[in-house]
Amino acid sequence: MPVPATLAAVSPEETESDYPLDRLWKEYGGAFHDFDDLTLARWLAQTLAQLKGRAWRASHPLLRAFQLAAESGHERQVWLKRLASTPSPYVEAACCRAPALPLVTRDVREAGLICLHCSETLVAFDDIPEALQPELTAWAAAYAPIHQVAHWDDRQRKGARNYDQACESAAQEAERLLAHLGGHLAPKLLEFYPAVVWEDQDECLEVRPEDIPL
Repeated sequence: MPVPATLAAVSPEETESDYPLDRLWKEYGGAFHDFDDLTLARWLAQTLAQLKGRAWRASHPLLRAFQLAAESGHERQVWLKRLASTPSPYVEAACCRAPALPLVTRDVREAGLICLHCSETLVAFDDIPEALQPELTAWAAAYAPIHQVAHWDDRQRKGARNYDQACESAAQEAERLLAHLGGHLAPKLLEFYPAVVWEDQDECLEVRPEDIPL
């Protein structure tokens, strides 16, 4: 499930230094668990209205807070209870019936657009508007081998002679490609969706959001 690392479960690839941050975000999420269902539904609806019309970094504090609230809302099925009106022009997601808010990641070709509420596929790649598919395909094809550098096996690392330099070069190219995703491709999705979120880090290559200025 391609979600921002700080909101995901800690994977074996992450270093020990990631654990405190993961625990911190779980602590932050506890605030939304304390909301009653009606308060949570209204907060989600009001925040969705504020998100409308922009392509947002996944690391933006408002998006981080929204995802924490959305996870709690999904667990409690607040959208199915119809406690708050869905802001216009959001439509109902087929995956979980929450308002559709798509996340575009480096895995867009395989996973399509991801639902911010349930983290399942919101829009399969073949269902993304055809006008956008060629550019997204080309971008994902360019990004895949760059990301893979972080996962080279011993033979590939030895073949590179200087693996540290290969990782540094890959990280710099990942920064460029992610900036293109956020500055050029994600805004084009706004023609079809009221708001869009884009992945602005690559934890495997140690690319942080602050490394990607737009």
